[in-house]
Order: sequence, then C-alpha cells, then structure tokens
Amino acid sequence: MSLNARTLAVASVLAAAFAAASADAACTYSVDPRGIKVEWTAFKFTQKQAVTGSFNTTKVSGPTQATTLVELVKGLSMEIDGASIESGNPARNATISEFFFQKFAPPSRITGKTVDVEGDDAKGTLEIEITLNGASRVVPFSYTISKDHQVQATATIDMMDFALQKAYDTLHMACEEQHTGDDKVSKTWTEVGLKLTGTFAASCA
Repeated sequence: MSLNARTLAVASVLAAAFAAASADAACTYSVDPRGIKVEWTAFKFTQKQAVTGSFNTTKVSGPTQATTLVELVKGLSMEIDGASIESGNPARNATISEFFFQKFAPPSRITGKTVDVEGDDAKGTLEIEITLNGASRVVPFSYTISKDHQVQATATIDMMDFALQKAYDTLHMACEEQHTGDDKVSKTWTEVGLKLTGTFAASCA
C-alpha cells in the first residue's frame, strides 16, 4: 500500500470513529424559564388589522433539564396574569385589562401546560391545554426548533371556545369607536393568534 493510500485509510478510520462518537454523545438540554415569552395577536376592523402584544407577568414551572428538547418542553407549564397585558399603548392596556381579562372567572388568570408532543428536535406539534375563564381546551401549536435551539410555537384560538361571550361584548362596547373602520363598521374579531418563543441550551459530552 502506498503512503498516500495508507494515509487516506487512516484518515477514513479516524473520521468514522469521530462520527460514531458524536452520534453516541449524550446531551443535556436546559432552559431558563424567564426566557420563555408569550405573544398574542388580536384583530380589529372589517379588513382584520392586527394588534399585537405580550404579557409582563408570567410564571413557568417544570423541569429545567432533560436529555431531549421534546422531553424538556413536554414537562413545562405556565401561569399568566392577563392584567399584565402589554400592547405598547398604556391606554389600550388598561382598557383590555379592565373590560376583558378582569371579566374572567377567576379574573385575569390564564394557565397552560404541555400535555403531549408529536415530533422531534426540529419540528412538530405541541398539544397545550389552555385554561381560562373556567374552560379548558387542548390547543395544537405547530413548533420549529432552529439549530441554535431557538423554539417558536404558534396557534390560533377563538374566544368563544372559552365561554367568553360576555367578556367579548364588554370589550367590544368599550372599543367600539376605536374598532370602527373606514366602512363605518365596528368590528372586533374573536380570533386570537398565540406565539410562544424561548431559547434552550445544550451541553453534549
């Protein structure tokens, strides 16, 4: 065997060994609960103009470490104070808090917990049980996980699925003028978009 052939053979063996070691590497995934954010998108006007925001007060509980991102996410739950709504407009924040979230029973309390995960460490679906105003629904969130472990999950809910007709009517009346478009129609949509974001760390031996 020539020197070049022998060198190539050794390099191939080393590469294969390295690949096998990498495949067998054990990883631990961790998350800082303070880094998980909940964002919402509501809609007004007939043409469905988006109004976006988030919440200033959230509490995440569950495991902080797991051997896969799927296992880590599956154990997480969250409690949200709806009164801490943040839309970038103080007057709007106060209106939505008073005429919508404080009409919940119990007032302003929202909880969510992951009950199932279908997918892998790249993409899939999170089944999250959302409870508010005394009603619980399992909502499917489509998620993606980037190579640097940034997670984004999105879903759409309807207020009426959570028995929120009274809260909706109160909010719509309070915002009737602000939600009247050029067509002279006041419209508050019952559809709400939700987005969860967070960044995870990975340590592989």
